Amino acid sequence: MLSQPGKCANRLLASSGLPLIARQMKRLELSSIWALLAAFEDPLPVPSKAVEFEGAFVKGVDSVSWMANNTKKLLYYQGTGPHCWTFFSTTAFGKQNRVPQENIPTVTAEKVKKTMLDGVEKALGLSKGSLQRPFYTRVQLWGAALPTNTPNIPCIFDPHGRAGICGDWLLGSSLEAAALSGMALANHASPSGPHFLFSSAYRLICMADYFQSGGACPDEFAVGLHNEFLPLKGHDIGQFPGLECRELNSETQVVQLNA
Repeated sequence: MLSQPGKCANRLLASSGLPLIARQMKRLELSSIWALLAAFEDPLPVPSKAVEFEGAFVKGVDSVSWMANNTKKLLYYQGTGPHCWTFFSTTAFGKQNRVPQENIPTVTAEKVKKTMLDGVEKALGLSKGSLQRPFYTRVQLWGAALPTNTPNIPCIFDPHGRAGICGDWLLGSSLEAAALSGMALANHASPSGPHFLFSSAYRLICMADYFQSGGACPDEFAVGLHNEFLPLKGHDIGQFPGLECRELNSETQVVQLNA
């Protein structure tokens, strides 16, 4: 069972005896994104022309593509206590500052933290050096973040190897894509549904009744083993089906900060 793509998956598949699936996985290209968690004593100022927001897409800043106010997610938050934010970098910044995510050098972590906080300052329209200093920070590289290409097929299934793969990257880069892919593989492998379903983050792997059926007419079940990969469009932190319009309803707005 394989629960995620990337270099670890490729190493496992190299000796798996599943050459067609291994070849498809090697075609997948993934971005790298830095995540910065920062806690502030006081609320961050909202740009003069922006509404108060819980999260916002950022444009025009090299180091930041998304920012979210985690404290705002608390149902009974009274406005007191620390204000915790998560900031995601752009994919370009992630690529430029990529290091082994299991062993991030201190000098790199400090550089990334400073550059991203400078980017937050710019996104909020603040003067240089005026952003309040966070009392807690932590950075982490998401080394195998999101797909930049896709075969645009719900699932991959090798009936001769009796192995199937599903995940967001097969259809796009969203939670919706992950769920649809998982259900597609379950339905494809067995009309009666999955015998076992495993979920890890956004990737789903399904073992269906087909694996125990004796594999009658296996070639009829082959899918996705030869599909070409095409470039995938979307925001740096993924696709968001349904957010194409700026205002979804009277209570939800899509906020974009332009620096």
